[in-house]
Amino acid sequence: MKLILFLSLLLPAMPALTQSCNEALLLQKTGTWKKGMPGSRGGTVAEIQKEKKTLEAIHNMVKSGYTPMGLEAGYQEAFLAADPATPVNGYYYSIIPLNYYCDGYALKTAHESSSWFQVAANFFDAEIFSTPDLSQLSSGTGYHYIRDLPAEKEGIFIFPETDASLGFGLKGKTYRWLVTYDKQLPFSLVTRKEFLETRKKILANSQVQTAAGIKDLLSQKEIEKKFKETEYKSAPEKLNKYLRMDYGVIKERYEKQQADLAKNYAPAFAKIEAALQAPAAEMAQPAIVKSDPHDPLSYLFTDDSDPFGEVLIKPNPGYFNKKLPRSYPQFFLITLTGNQKEPVAAKFIAGIQQALLFPALKAMLGKAPGNSAVQTGTSAKSLIP
Repeated sequence: MKLILFLSLLLPAMPALTQSCNEALLLQKTGTWKKGMPGSRGGTVAEIQKEKKTLEAIHNMVKSGYTPMGLEAGYQEAFLAADPATPVNGYYYSIIPLNYYCDGYALKTAHESSSWFQVAANFFDAEIFSTPDLSQLSSGTGYHYIRDLPAEKEGIFIFPETDASLGFGLKGKTYRWLVTYDKQLPFSLVTRKEFLETRKKILANSQVQTAAGIKDLLSQKEIEKKFKETEYKSAPEKLNKYLRMDYGVIKERYEKQQADLAKNYAPAFAKIEAALQAPAAEMAQPAIVKSDPHDPLSYLFTDDSDPFGEVLIKPNPGYFNKKLPRSYPQFFLITLTGNQKEPVAAKFIAGIQQALLFPALKAMLGKAPGNSAVQTGTSAKSLIP
């Protein structure tokens, strides 16, 4: 009798449990913040302590404007290895949102995510502090590159929204912003003239190295010939066959390559010289290039809409105030990636964009870490095209 009464009380409650865990209600469930294990720990102890204050200020800015919904917001800090060749230390704050999901009537937290958010101080995802060693180059452009030109708006550099592969066949979007000093970039754009002059040097290196390689191959073939003459000393037929079918054929091929080398490189040099005759205004434009599909020794100028275009960059040492401690933030790169078609992720993206206040980040640049930041003003949400 008691068992029947217990079941009668339990069964009506089961629909309520089902309703308490479904996708629609997950979106309305307030999430939690969870601090993760610290990442890499580069830099001195004193530097890390100062950098932590900057990251704490960033966390407080985000937390004051964003409430996790339907997820656990796992946040982490990391401090990159100090590089004496750079004027600043790199470090970052990141959030990995782990969605809640229903496992029967139970609410559980996922162990992985296709969304992420990061504010990186003094770090850029392309090399901006050095250029390749031109004396060692025999191919390529001679510069590092980025895929897209950022556009400046209200003092913030905005990169074009790009498609992101999130794994498991999912697609999403990536948003990126640069917060910098006074509408300056922490790197410089390479001009067309600079690229052409550099490319001419690389092409000359390539010709010299190719000639040296052919000469070395011919020398090796002569050494091989001497060994074969000794090996086939008592077998003249084998020696004649080797000289005719192997040595002679290969030597002729390499000698032809040697003779044709200057002629083969001449068109590429001519294209560079012709391009250098363009008006000065054209030569001053940013170099956005791609390999010439019809000429492996040449490049073509293109524009930023070309998915194969490389926007060439070089260091901008004048951007950095080298009198400041290495721990001070001198620019921020912000990255936000997620699946806009998944409701919880879409809410995360919109919430972070609203909470991310650019004036607060600008107020931190070149300042002692931990200074109070402005908590009003332009948000990332308002700068989404």
